[in-house]
Amino acid sequence: MPTKEENALDDKLVQEMKEGKLEAFDQIAQIHQRKIYALAFNLTRNQMDAQDIAQEVLLSIFKKIHTFQGKSAFSSWVYRITLNASYMKLRSKKKDQFVSLDDMLPSFNNSGFQQSKLLDWSNTTDSLLFSNETKGVIEKAVSQLPEKEKVVFLLRDIEGLSTEKVSEVLELSIPAVKSRLHRARLFLRKKLSGYFEEFDNRGGKK
Repeated sequence: MPTKEENALDDKLVQEMKEGKLEAFDQIAQIHQRKIYALAFNLTRNQMDAQDIAQEVLLSIFKKIHTFQGKSAFSSWVYRITLNASYMKLRSKKKDQFVSLDDMLPSFNNSGFQQSKLLDWSNTTDSLLFSNETKGVIEKAVSQLPEKEKVVFLLRDIEGLSTEKVSEVLELSIPAVKSRLHRARLFLRKKLSGYFEEFDNRGGKK
């Protein structure tokens, strides 16, 4: 999440870019390139595609800086450009089939109680969470999220943006962001519960 100082620096560099100072663009690229690449990679899961997108986004910033009116934070504008470029890249390729979100959400009986209790894997050990096997399982599950829920999850839980920031980036209401994030987390919890239950049953070993 950008600090006030980082936002102030962005504003200063944007103004300098609009005044034709090319060195300001170099600084903006240094500041934002890594975040642009990370978001593009999380959406495409392809290094070359993410690199292409990062270059496209930086070129768009250079060409379209005069269209930035400052109604939102500059970083939000950059995130929006990155999302649009990533979606265009994805649409140019054959889309993977997503699992239905509704199929993965917990079901409730007539009394409003959840019919099947999901294993709570949130307290798993750090060694498990950062093992290569587990990373792969989590990444695969995230890749199966429907697009609307996936982007909210990536921005909020992976990029670490605040709910308010995600709302600004996606131009959604805060309740809409919270709703999509909740659905994404339920999806992932249901999707991953079987894996962690199996992991526990085998004593944390393959």
